Formats: sequence, structure tokens, C-alpha cells
Amino acid sequence: MTDRAFGQGIRPQVPTPPNVFFDGTRLGLEGTMLATLSVAIPAGLHIALSTMLGYAVRYADGLPEEAKAFSLFGFIFIAILAIVAMAMVMFFGGAISTMAYSMGLVALMLRWVGKRRGRERMTSTIFGAVMGLIAGLLGSVLIFTLMDLKPTWSLYATVFRWPAILSIDGIALLWFSLNPPIQAAAGAQVGWRLGKQLEEITLYWFW
Repeated sequence: MTDRAFGQGIRPQVPTPPNVFFDGTRLGLEGTMLATLSVAIPAGLHIALSTMLGYAVRYADGLPEEAKAFSLFGFIFIAILAIVAMAMVMFFGGAISTMAYSMGLVALMLRWVGKRRGRERMTSTIFGAVMGLIAGLLGSVLIFTLMDLKPTWSLYATVFRWPAILSIDGIALLWFSLNPPIQAAAGAQVGWRLGKQLEEITLYWFW
């Protein structure tokens, strides 16, 4: 019998520091997928309902006086198309910014660990949430600018009513107003996973 048969001579896996490019890209893609699904699925259902009832128009152009007849099959079909389309647009539109701040977060936290300041997981989570929030705000501002929407309290009060909430303006205003906190949650998740990895490295190398 060899030592290996008794479980001896097997070296434990040594935790290695995260790579700025590879781990930043991986964490960024994970965060992008989380944020994309959190918005694309409910927004796709919203778009499908708006389309089925005939309210998929700009609010300024005037809404129909009566809704169209509702069809469950048509709703499901349009919802699938809308969810897929939203997911593709949001994923490819947000992947670059999310991967960029994820790589920046990895580089920042490696410096943090190098100075042995401690509390890696909490710090990384907070930094990730802040970076995600900023990225989400920039994305929402871009969409509002392209659609010529100026989010004000009066606009929210006007559009967030039935059936105005089903208009194109209502859909964009609702989901891209929720986009920054959703992106912040995704960034926090990225930071938490990174912080967990850094804690393992800190415990192994420094203790």
C-alpha cells in the first residue's frame, strides 16, 4: 500500500490571488447575467402585456381609448420574444461596463489585501455595490437621453397610472429607474464573491 492510498502525500490546493483580467472578466459576466435576468424577465412580461392590449405607443402620441382583446397564447409568444430581446440588449450593452468595473474592483482589492487592512469581504461588497450603482445610473441616463425622457416627480405621477404605465414611456421609466439599484445588487454580489476568495488567500498566506 502506498502513502497515497492512506490519503498521505497529497498536497492541499494553494489559494492563488485573483487575476485582474480573467477573474475580473468572469465576475463581471456573472454580475451582468444576474442584472440582465432581474430586469429582462419582468420587463419582457410588461412589454408583452402592453403589446397585447395595444398600448405600446409613446405617451405623448396618445393612448387608445379601449384596450385590445387579450390572448394568452399571444401574450406568451410575445413575452418570450421580448424577454430574449431585452436579455440580449442588456447583456451585451452592460457586459463591457460591468467587466470594466469588476477588473477595477479586483485591482483595488488586491492593493487593499496587500496593505493588510482586513475586512476584505465587507469592503469588496461595498465597493462592488457602489461601482454597480454608478454603472447602472450611467446606463439609465443614456437610455433616458436617447428616448428624450426627463424623469421628474410630475412625470412619474403622470405615467405611473393605468393604462399609462403600459406605454413605451411607462415601461422605460419604470425599469430603467429600477436598473441602478439592481446593478448595485449585482455589483455587491460580485464584490462578495471576490471578497470571499480574498479572505481565503489572506487566511492561508498571512496566518
